[in-house]
Amino acid sequence: MEPSKLQEIDREHVKGKLTLTLNRPEKRNAISTRMLAELLWCLEQAEADTAVRVVVIRGAGKGFCPGDDLAGMGSLPAELADHLAHEPTHAGLQRCIRELPKPVIAAIHGYAFGVGLDLAMACDFRVAESNARLQDQRVMERGMHALTGCAWFQPRALGLTQAMAFLILGEAMSGEQAAAAGMVTYAAAGEAFEAKVDELASRLATAPTKAIGLMKRQIYTGLGLDHGDFMNFAAPLMQEVEIKDRREGIQAFLEKRPARFTGE
Repeated sequence: MEPSKLQEIDREHVKGKLTLTLNRPEKRNAISTRMLAELLWCLEQAEADTAVRVVVIRGAGKGFCPGDDLAGMGSLPAELADHLAHEPTHAGLQRCIRELPKPVIAAIHGYAFGVGLDLAMACDFRVAESNARLQDQRVMERGMHALTGCAWFQPRALGLTQAMAFLILGEAMSGEQAAAAGMVTYAAAGEAFEAKVDELASRLATAPTKAIGLMKRQIYTGLGLDHGDFMNFAAPLMQEVEIKDRREGIQAFLEKRPARFTGE
């Protein structure tokens, strides 16, 4: 598989920032099996590419993603079938994002609904337009099972009371409301939205990438452990993972200058 053969994901890599754009604007970026598989392939390639320091996932056209293509997602393309390390499902995609030892940002404009919002929730950071509409209508309006992670993500982000209203009643939130509730990291209006996405991505692209990856691993693994088990899990990580940027960070502190991290 070559990047030039991507059909439903637009891939751009500039100065450590890899931007992956969901590119089916004629379908509002509804997820097809091809789109899911192409996104998964791009993320797997990013893990092995030391030049990639941060990944941004966004949507083309009027919004981020409305969810799966309910008219039919299609079959897995043959050229991708043998090139994926993760299962080409929503569970596999979310697992890939959370296991990626690099930060992933969801840039949400316009709308994010259903499994499209689940994709954003699997990311480490979410920046939303202040007037973007975030909603999960699958239960109340579609009578759907909604088994793609929303019932795991939203109670942890919103708390039980707000998650019940959001997931069962299908109540919408604006980007600004979602930021206040803890569903997204930042909300910004108009041109400030693009500036905020770029500011965060640029900051992470020059950050100590390996240290971020190790912190991601601790945070996500720790969600399923009690304190004692977590400390036993974390204790050997310093020996298992060498972070060269640690030396630079300490030296920069001692010399009272900005650190120059390489990501190693």
